[in-house]
Order: sequence, then structure tokens, then C-alpha cells
Amino acid sequence: MSFITKNANIVLLFLIILSATALVGATVFFQTNFERINTEYNQKVIQLQSISKELDTQQQLLNQIKSELEVKSEREEQLGEKYTDVAEQKTQLEGQKAQLERRADSLESELENTETLLRDAQNEVEAKEDLIKTLQGENTDLKTRLDVMQDQRDDAREERDDCQAAKALCTCP
Repeated sequence: MSFITKNANIVLLFLIILSATALVGATVFFQTNFERINTEYNQKVIQLQSISKELDTQQQLLNQIKSELEVKSEREEQLGEKYTDVAEQKTQLEGQKAQLERRADSLESELENTETLLRDAQNEVEAKEDLIKTLQGENTDLKTRLDVMQDQRDDAREERDDCQAAKALCTCP
């Protein structure tokens, strides 16, 4: 009977060690993934800030060009004899404006793409955090089960010791 008890204890010890090793491995794996995702997130934030600054600069440039265009239009009305010069400048400025608007549209599209990537990264981070919480809950459950098993083992040992003491005191033939 003690042979079976020893084997059961060894099997239980092996299962506990195996569970602890698996838990440590999973923790390291998910911690590494979390750090990688955090790094990617920070890089995306930096890119987003850079694009935002560039968009502000382009918007200021666009506003400046719009202002210049309005001044040119007023001069055209006031100075009929310089109409052709002003018209050429206006055409040139409108071309620049269109180019800048295309650039602004391109930057807005790039900003939207970056925001989408950021949202995806945030969703991924949230999913990883949920997974971490789940694993932590499982870890707590396993610790609780380990405590229960250890209590059961201690109770069984005490019962075995009591039985052996009773057997030793027994004077039955």
C-alpha cells in the first residue's frame, strides 16, 4: 500500500512541477509579446505625432497660400491693366493650391491609416491584457488547487501516522 502512496505522491509532485513549469513558460511568453506590442504602440504614437506636425505645417502653408490668393484677386479687380499678370499668378497659385490640397488629402489618408493601425494595436493590447487577466485567474485557481492538494496530503499523512500508531499499540494476535 505504501508503494502505491509513494507512486501517487511522486506523480502528484511531477504534475505540480509540470504545471509550475508550464505556468512560468506561459508567463514569460506573454510578457515578451506584451513588451513587443508596447514597443510597436510607442512607435506608432511617435509616427502619428510626426504626421500630425507635418499636417499642421501643411495646413498653415495652405492657409498662407489662400490668403495670398485673396490678395491677388483684389489687385486684379483694382488694376485692370495688370489683369494678365495677375491671372497668370492666380493660375500658378491655384496649381500650388491643388497640389497642396492633394498633399493634404494624401496626408489625411495617411493619418486615417495610421489611426486605424493605432486602433488595431490598441485592440490587440486590450486582447493581450484580457488574456493576461485570464491566465492570472487560472494561475490563482492552480495555486488554490495546489493548497488543497497539500492540505489533503498532510491530512492523509496524519491519518497514516495515526493508523500506524494505533497498529503499534494494538496487542491483537
